[in-house]
Amino acid sequence: MTAFDILLIFVDNIMKRIVSIAFTLLFTFAISFATGGDKLGQNYPNPAKEKTYINVEFSSAQATLTLSSILGEVIQVQKLPYSGTFMIDVTNIPDGVYFYTLESDGHKMTKKLTVKK
Repeated sequence: MTAFDILLIFVDNIMKRIVSIAFTLLFTFAISFATGGDKLGQNYPNPAKEKTYINVEFSSAQATLTLSSILGEVIQVQKLPYSGTFMIDVTNIPDGVYFYTLESDGHKMTKKLTVKK
């Protein structure tokens, strides 16, 4: 094996790594673009007793956070003017399973919340 052969193997390995990194970055960007970069965190604490907190990120001018029963009945709607952590008061909501939905710029994301007092 000559020095040139070793150099070719080395360059080939480097190129494979570069292609792998480029593909990973492209895939990550495509996922972020497809969801609009919006993020909906899991509420905490879960199950909730009195209050629960939800972290949201969105790029549009405003978003809506909707709390719904398992049957789809809207319990609460909050207009969100900016990204951040928001509180939901569940003191007047019966024990059970609920869903909260972030709607921003035509995108919707939903997660489950449990109320247990």
